[in-house]
Amino acid sequence: MTRVREFGVTVVGVLLAGSLAAIAANAAAANHTQPLYLDQGWNDTERNQFYFTPQGSYLIPYAWFLALEQAQNSKPFNDAKHIARIGYLVDDQAYTASNPDGLPIGFAKEPVSNGDAWLGYTCAACHTGEVRFRGKNIRVDGAPTLADFTLFNQRLIEALQATLNQPRKFERFAQQVLSTPDATSKAALRAQVAAQLDVMQQIYQRSTPTVPYGNGRVDAFGIIMNEVFARDLHQPLNVKVPTAQVSYPFLWGTPQLDFVQWNGSANNPFGRNVGEVLGTFGQATLTGPIAQLGTNTARARELFMLENLVAKLAPPQWPEALLGKIDSEKAARGRALYSAYRNGEPSCESCHSLRDASGQYPLTPAAENLFGVQFVETQMIGLADIGTDPLMALNFATRNAFTGDLAPLLPAPFTGASVLPAPVLLSITVGMAANYSIATAQPPFAAAEKAALIGYRIKAPGLPPYVPKNLAAYKARPISGIWATAPYLHNGSVPNLYQLLLPPAQRMTLFGVGSHDFDADAVGYVSEDEDATFLFDTGLPGNSNAGHDYGTDLTADQRWDLIEFLKTL
Repeated sequence: MTRVREFGVTVVGVLLAGSLAAIAANAAAANHTQPLYLDQGWNDTERNQFYFTPQGSYLIPYAWFLALEQAQNSKPFNDAKHIARIGYLVDDQAYTASNPDGLPIGFAKEPVSNGDAWLGYTCAACHTGEVRFRGKNIRVDGAPTLADFTLFNQRLIEALQATLNQPRKFERFAQQVLSTPDATSKAALRAQVAAQLDVMQQIYQRSTPTVPYGNGRVDAFGIIMNEVFARDLHQPLNVKVPTAQVSYPFLWGTPQLDFVQWNGSANNPFGRNVGEVLGTFGQATLTGPIAQLGTNTARARELFMLENLVAKLAPPQWPEALLGKIDSEKAARGRALYSAYRNGEPSCESCHSLRDASGQYPLTPAAENLFGVQFVETQMIGLADIGTDPLMALNFATRNAFTGDLAPLLPAPFTGASVLPAPVLLSITVGMAANYSIATAQPPFAAAEKAALIGYRIKAPGLPPYVPKNLAAYKARPISGIWATAPYLHNGSVPNLYQLLLPPAQRMTLFGVGSHDFDADAVGYVSEDEDATFLFDTGLPGNSNAGHDYGTDLTADQRWDLIEFLKTL
């Protein structure tokens, strides 16, 4: 039996003794309609790479996940119906070469250099959508998922606890996990499960919000900063309860934007992706010997490949054969409304730009970039102007954090600072991890690859670096494929496009989330569906559905015309 140390967590080596019974049970439970795929520029190989490529996330040992039972019964945790109830998508091609163990979409087998594989998250867990209409499931790659992140981790913790508490459950688990399930090995395995359970409970406690995220949302920045500032910097006072839940943004077009995140706080794609890894069970070393600072689990080569895949991802076109034909006359009237200024307020197009005659969105100047690269220009709308729930932007912009032992090593002008604004410290710490990943990547990145890896975000000589435009704001970007990205607003507080075009006081204050059933008229998920597993209450902190009142003075007919045009984007 081998012992491995992975970033301070001692792991008892376990061998996968594949359970044919569990596989058969899972396959039998997967009684779902296979999805129809839209043409978004990916072939099957690329799609599966996005779904199952490891990125450096270490959740639990891989063999454990396959052997683990649900807390309340003896069915596999990875049972397709169980996974679907939590909201993650079940792979319709499970048990094939790309996914031989039938993992949910967005989970990967993470190899370990000296030991057994682990289970980890991938980008696809949060950015793969599906709509169901008249009995057909339509997959939308890069769209927001409807999964419940907190519930998945809660169920995983409960299952591990039940495995420790129930002798028969533990015996079944040990028989599948251990190559030699003798008393000594079982005792070591029990200690290992208890240790990992403690780690997961600590992460869960740091990540659990005051207001439930529910389906399709998470406080990504809150979780990332808790893990980096508290765990990796060894500063427990830096923990702050996540309170600013946001919807998962859609990915198509993201690599071409000048700034990303709901608050427009990032432009370097590699740094952004490393930060995401550290918030989803990746780890970084930010204390101790200088030579080890920045060591982290993020997989630079794989993240580079995934970002290149996203760069190829096309927005989903409204599938008329499946969702109904677009009324061209109504859409034409809606097009005029989209570009019209009314009552002194900006048009939809002034914030959410459209392609010009050559098919291009407004771009940043080529002359300002070292490589002559241009980016799609986004607009930052101040909190007072947009009027939507301000909590996410304010939490990020006003948070401070203790720097701990890193203080004397901080770059100028911050050297020696014991406290820094959270955006500054996040940039420094994630930058350390990103630089280490680039420097140690195998095979090494060539100079041209390094430029592409950071998205060519270097200003021309003599110009100041790229910096966020306004952190007390929310980003407006082109909204191609907007039909497939409900619920709407940054916090998911509006269920469909029709509701978004109503005056805020008339919008629904309570609605269900979690059902994939699609409303092709109002454009969004059916909020009264029995499959909706989470009740969204807009009266709770961070959940306000106010603001974005542009175009809310339209007549009923004009509102439907505009929605018809939005289907064409």
